[in-house]
Amino acid sequence: MAKLFLIALTVAHSWYTGYHDPVTGYECCDAKKDCGVIAPRFVEPLPGGGFNVRTGSKSRYFIPKNRVIESEDSQYHICLSPPFSYIRCFFAPRTEASRERSALDHFE
Repeated sequence: MAKLFLIALTVAHSWYTGYHDPVTGYECCDAKKDCGVIAPRFVEPLPGGGFNVRTGSKSRYFIPKNRVIESEDSQYHICLSPPFSYIRCFFAPRTEASRERSALDHFE
């Protein structure tokens, strides 16, 4: 299963380029970092907006709400630094709360 996960990270960098972690300021994707879709079964949304992310059988990461970037599609994505041990950026689908805020912004 870990091999399948790593294969998914070989996806072209496309829209990830130009994004930065909102807390650290690190660039999400460049020649030394790989970004890709991560299946929802590896992502556990937590109360308060954070996430637990599994990237292998023993690797788990906590992503606090303030480091979550809205994805450009309806999927989860991560950007990892080699040797795939540090999550540089985490993207999550737009939440219902942000949709409601956006809708309210149109009426102001």
